[in-house]
Amino acid sequence: MQQFFKGDLVKVGEMPKYMSHFIGNCEAIVLGTYSEICGRGTPRHDKEYQLFILKRGERGESAWYEESQLSLLQINRLDLLPKTSIHRMVAEAKAARDDNK
Repeated sequence: MQQFFKGDLVKVGEMPKYMSHFIGNCEAIVLGTYSEICGRGTPRHDKEYQLFILKRGERGESAWYEESQLSLLQINRLDLLPKTSIHRMVAEAKAARDDNK
């Protein structure tokens, strides 16, 4: 089972040599697992995460990171995404709907 969930703020650690083209030592927001975004795969796909890298301007960067490279900082932090992020807009729309019930 996955350790991190959509909206979690995580710390990305050092990248191993084979992943030197990835950004490390930064903070990011979890967008989902490979299984959630691309459909069910093998059990290891529950431990590979698409992240939005923070502090890289409005665009950010998104890439697949392994669970062992991440550590949890805070939960439910989609508010740190740019206001134009579809992930943030959907979360805010859902929260507004839930508040009106």
